Amino acid sequence: LTDARLQVEALLAAPGVDEGGLSHELGRYAASAPSRNATLAAIDDYCGSEPEEPRATVPFSSRRRWSALTLGTTTYVLGAPELFELGELTAVAEGEAAAGRRVLAFGTADGRLDAESPPYDLATLGLVVLSERLRADARETIEFLRAQGIRVIVLSGDRPETVAAVAADAGVDVDAPPLDGRDLPQDAASLRRLVEEHAVIGRIAPDDKRRVVEALTAGGAYVAMVGDGVNDVPALKAARLAIAQGSGSQMARGVADLVLVRGDFSAVPALVAEGRKVLRNLQRVAKLFVTKSAFATFLVLSIGLTPQAYPLLPRHLTLAAGLTIGIPSFFLALGPSEGRYQSERFLFDVARFAVPAGTAAGLGVVASFVLARNVGRLPLAEARTIATTVLVLVGLYLILVLEATSRRRAAAIVSLVFAMLVLYALVIAAPATRHFFALTIPGPGGVAIALAGAALAVVGLWLTDDRFVPGAVSSS
Repeated sequence: LTDARLQVEALLAAPGVDEGGLSHELGRYAASAPSRNATLAAIDDYCGSEPEEPRATVPFSSRRRWSALTLGTTTYVLGAPELFELGELTAVAEGEAAAGRRVLAFGTADGRLDAESPPYDLATLGLVVLSERLRADARETIEFLRAQGIRVIVLSGDRPETVAAVAADAGVDVDAPPLDGRDLPQDAASLRRLVEEHAVIGRIAPDDKRRVVEALTAGGAYVAMVGDGVNDVPALKAARLAIAQGSGSQMARGVADLVLVRGDFSAVPALVAEGRKVLRNLQRVAKLFVTKSAFATFLVLSIGLTPQAYPLLPRHLTLAAGLTIGIPSFFLALGPSEGRYQSERFLFDVARFAVPAGTAAGLGVVASFVLARNVGRLPLAEARTIATTVLVLVGLYLILVLEATSRRRAAAIVSLVFAMLVLYALVIAAPATRHFFALTIPGPGGVAIALAGAALAVVGLWLTDDRFVPGAVSSS
């Protein structure tokens, strides 16, 4: 949500401490620390000092929330304000944190450094107030994600009040008070209920980030984790989709499924939009392919088990499938689409469309074929041409039902359907292709029977479900 670079807004010296002296000691600390991070880089830029060789060092860890150096005979500690006795600076630290700034306390400690236990006898020298700039496109990114039904939860090692202020500025829903990661329950069910109500957690340890991701996943959520540091690695590994910033640590990039090379979070909306566009299109195209299977099943059960000649040859099915599924799918799978992608009950949704559609198409084909042979006394080749025509007409109608979801899109789909009708007419008109596909040029009676069979199938679909009326299917 914020730029990677930090900048020092102010140094606030403790009572009895000279501000120039505070700046000098902080500069020594930042310049001499062997483990560099954005915070130390900002302090070093602001204070400026020559590096020294530390006698002992403890690098920063979000679990400890402090780091320390021993320069000469003095041990310096930089960490969370809660670890220090701030006295008169307490109100200032809380006010700056509530305003969305990052506040660190700086002081000295007695005794030897031990990474496993906090320093003791801390003497506060002052506070460092740093600011993070909200990315220019952060609000638009969050707004897009929320519009897509994606819930955004912010996990950070900073103070809960600071994180909540930044998150609210970015447009994250923070109606509920921010949580303190140190107070999270150990029970997974209780943790899940808590996280479902709160969108901001501060002072959270790496293992607790992982527990939050696992709790949400156990509750049926599809969780994507965006992180850039070593502290985010456990949560990235636990998430269904791990996204790392290109400017982040090598370890975070190594475990991520996706890496934002330029470190730009605004790339996520375009990524989500493109992926959902393809998935929406494939979902609708899948309905066409399954409809073909349902149609074939209907023919086998209705006429394939009788002495009646089969209404379609394999080459007829190839032609119809190419005009109603193959060629249109090439364009429909890559074309623009709108709305949210719904993955719930995918098979049920496909079957709910394909079974009635395939049955109606089969009913129209069988009815027209039987009518042509037994009532019209037409030759077998012409009857099969009529059956093929009915199948093409019904298949193209189904494309209209699925794809004509808006006025602008309907114009493009109608053009595609018209092009397929023209191509089918050319196949029948050209002697070479007509002979290859074993078709004939139907007479007026044959055309009337074909239209009647297609109308029977379409009307049957209308009576089955309103979704088979063009324009009634939502683009989602």
